[in-house]
Amino acid sequence: LPTHRRSLSGLGYVPQEREIFPQLTVEENLRIALTGASPADSDEDSLRRTLRDFPQLKPLLDRKGEFLSGGEKQLLAIARCLIADPIMVLLDEPTEGVQPSIISEIASTLLRIREQRGLSILLVEQNFEFLTQLSDRVLVLERGTIVNEADASEITSANFLSEFAGLGSARNTKFDSTDNRRTAGYSTRKTIRKEISSSKANLETVQKFDAPQSLSTHSAKESMKVKRPNRQQMRQMAENFGFTLSDNELSNFLGVMEPYIQAYDELQALPDNQPPVRYPRTSGYRPDSKDNPLGAWYVKCDIRGAAGGALKGKRIALKDTVSLAGIPMMNGASVLEGYIPNTDATIVTRILDAGGEIVGKAVCEYLCLSGGSHTSSTGAVHNPWKKGYMAGGSSSGSGALVAAGEVDMAIGGDQGGSIRIPSSNCGCYGMKPTHGLVPYTGVFPIEQTIDHVGPITSNVRDNALLLEVIAGADGLDPRQYKPVVDQYTRALESGVSGLRIGLLSEGFSRPESESDVDTLVRRGANMLRDLGATVDDVSIEAHLKAPVCWTAIAVEGLQDLMMHGNAAGTNYRGLFQPELVEYFSNWRTRADELSASLKVCMFLGEYFQTYYRGKFYGKAQNVARRLRTEYDSVFSRYDLLLLPTLPMKAQPIPDDSDDFELHIQRAFEMIGNTCPFNLFGFPAMSIPCGLSEGLPVGMMLVANFYQESTIYRAAHAFENAVDWKTLRH
Repeated sequence: LPTHRRSLSGLGYVPQEREIFPQLTVEENLRIALTGASPADSDEDSLRRTLRDFPQLKPLLDRKGEFLSGGEKQLLAIARCLIADPIMVLLDEPTEGVQPSIISEIASTLLRIREQRGLSILLVEQNFEFLTQLSDRVLVLERGTIVNEADASEITSANFLSEFAGLGSARNTKFDSTDNRRTAGYSTRKTIRKEISSSKANLETVQKFDAPQSLSTHSAKESMKVKRPNRQQMRQMAENFGFTLSDNELSNFLGVMEPYIQAYDELQALPDNQPPVRYPRTSGYRPDSKDNPLGAWYVKCDIRGAAGGALKGKRIALKDTVSLAGIPMMNGASVLEGYIPNTDATIVTRILDAGGEIVGKAVCEYLCLSGGSHTSSTGAVHNPWKKGYMAGGSSSGSGALVAAGEVDMAIGGDQGGSIRIPSSNCGCYGMKPTHGLVPYTGVFPIEQTIDHVGPITSNVRDNALLLEVIAGADGLDPRQYKPVVDQYTRALESGVSGLRIGLLSEGFSRPESESDVDTLVRRGANMLRDLGATVDDVSIEAHLKAPVCWTAIAVEGLQDLMMHGNAAGTNYRGLFQPELVEYFSNWRTRADELSASLKVCMFLGEYFQTYYRGKFYGKAQNVARRLRTEYDSVFSRYDLLLLPTLPMKAQPIPDDSDDFELHIQRAFEMIGNTCPFNLFGFPAMSIPCGLSEGLPVGMMLVANFYQESTIYRAAHAFENAVDWKTLRH
């Protein structure tokens, strides 16, 4: 039947795809279903009643459907179905892709409504735990045939569940082969066939037949149980491990596993421990193309922090890897679209505590696996200086928005150069701090030993100020090991007199280098010499070998932590985001959507982890320690290293007509000078030092661990000495 006729007949239906309207708000989605609601109710009464039944939707009323999580979409779909007060509702796979906390909410809400209104519910569902919470009668279908049936009150133990689902060896004896009746004490199987017309009278008869039984058999403890593994899952795991086990042996393992699985039941019943969200906010909105000419915004919002503080009056954008509670986070990836964090990253709380105003999320590259700005699912991000050219990645939107003057400050993330690359391409000041100086808590990771987060700004003072606010231990990030913080703004007026700067030979005249870039950076070094610094040529051969180690660590580490570990992994203490883990794990069902640059890294990481057992990851970490000693030796004699941030200027954005190889080349061709300092963890900052062909060029200053103040001294002196925009090749 058409939807409206189904509704008028008292039938509700929530399909597996949910079918909410993505461009309408939650309230609009609900109101669109009001026509034909119960005659005794006005539309407003029906809406109020529905929001009483689904209080989780109240704070979401002005949020568009496209920005809801999978669980929130399911709640909305069920609420929209029930707003017309049906007498019977069919739910098709209501728990698919829904986080456990919302599954529990759906179950308790439906139980309450069923009890209050006498609603009949027909579930088609594979989640046994959810089924048994809601059902008076449970049937198992295989290939369209009912092969088992029981009253829900009978399904009270894990052993029964295993046998009922076909895991136990007694599966084939549940029905007598001669008279189709159950043996071993089960009641006689009933076959019920009814022709149901669309008339209200007949539907009311069905309602009376399926009147709910007492809910006393479904205790809260039972409802919090986790699903037990079935025989197929046990068999698959055994094959993956290389075990050769019979069905009887698998059943034996299941039996001894049960007490340990019960520990998971208890764990599920415990409340999680997430930091509180301290500042109010609305859900934000996706700007249209007129409001987003560079393609750099993912979501705009307006979250005000404390009334006063160091960042009062500053407008700040976050890279869309940073958790901002209640605001969508996509990380540039279609497979994560719809996820909404329920907690703020540590740096978010610190920014708001300091009086900053967070005005939105900046687009980043697809799971951050590109130094170009052409891989995000939202489309390419354009360079503010020259449309059609790269803004640089992976913090592409952050660099573009700062350079365009749309925000005062932005947060970027950096695993191979992703703060410094867009800063160089767009003419910004971008600091990758010492590894662990800024807590990464609540930021989507790639690989823990190379993950960094830091500020991108339009001037040095703002950069130092933002770093002051966000730096320091939070007790939650395993990347932090007694970080040494400083008041960075105090260093700004110290000048460069007496500073010793090493001009790193291996950063220049690389195979991929452009001569105009080298020339402008050397000119910048000479200006620092004129300001009173000592500038000498130095050589560190390890700089050419470091990318080799970085490659193995990055591709194998991201495959373990980000892909197999669902952006969390194990073996560390810290803040975990279980909802993010669960949501992102669905990438496996949509793997074709992953970007080409990510797929290249996944192939590499999986191959060397699988066929070389991870030995190269370990060797790369070992070799990196030895290579670092060459930098340590230079830092014993010099305060800073100086080299081009990137060997080249921003390149044109490839389009669909360009070949596959060019798309991959544009993602990784520029990282030779930046990735070594992720490998070793040294602080490094890109500062603009001139223009060539209308595009900015970046000069990188690198210091020893926790010497960010020394970098700021030189950067501020250079900034004050000359307007970099007047320096042209």
